[in-house]
Amino acid sequence: MDDRILTVKKPNGLFVNVDLYTIEGIDRAKNLGFVQSNLAEVGFTPFVNESSMLFDQNHRGRIFTIMRNPVERIISLYYFLRLMDQKVKNQSLDEFISTFGENWMVRTITGSTVGPIDESHLNAAKEVLRRKVLIGLLDEKTESFRRFEEFLGFNLPSPLSDSCKNSILYFNWHVKNPHPMPDNSDPILAKIQKANSLDFQLYEYSKQLFQEQAVLFSPSKQRMDY
Repeated sequence: MDDRILTVKKPNGLFVNVDLYTIEGIDRAKNLGFVQSNLAEVGFTPFVNESSMLFDQNHRGRIFTIMRNPVERIISLYYFLRLMDQKVKNQSLDEFISTFGENWMVRTITGSTVGPIDESHLNAAKEVLRRKVLIGLLDEKTESFRRFEEFLGFNLPSPLSDSCKNSILYFNWHVKNPHPMPDNSDPILAKIQKANSLDFQLYEYSKQLFQEQAVLFSPSKQRMDY
């Protein structure tokens, strides 16, 4: 809650003292001139529409995202929240799916967090992705981050930095939130798909966009995907 914008040094990097994971934090960042300060190279937020207010004609942003299969995302979220939320800890996966909400991706992109949504919201979300967003896929980490680096001009300053990236993306990725996945015959999978039918259609569309956006980039270099 500092009254001025500044950078804070942490063990894992240099950060700007704003929180873009809340609406209140985005409002505060706007009032402090977060983007205009040029202190940050990148910001992360789930609020696509609300965060657009941070920019102006002289300070424009580029959006990139990593899309994930909705089944994997929801199950991973369930096991992650169980570590921090006592209410979720006492819920079964079936109960969590029934109470957590549905079609989170479409709702977030369109800003429709409450009330019913339909095909028109899905089409609006597709248009946002098509026109505004560089798509990455969690199942295509290597190519996705290669595109992010090329598109945004990120240059790793040393072999040590490259080694750090590989450790985060590959070696340590699967131990961050280990959890079991239901068997393909488990009815819980059908329940997730039914409750998130719009998200599934959006995810399939994002895979299409990922293929189409390949023409924007230089041919992939041979890299080892661990």
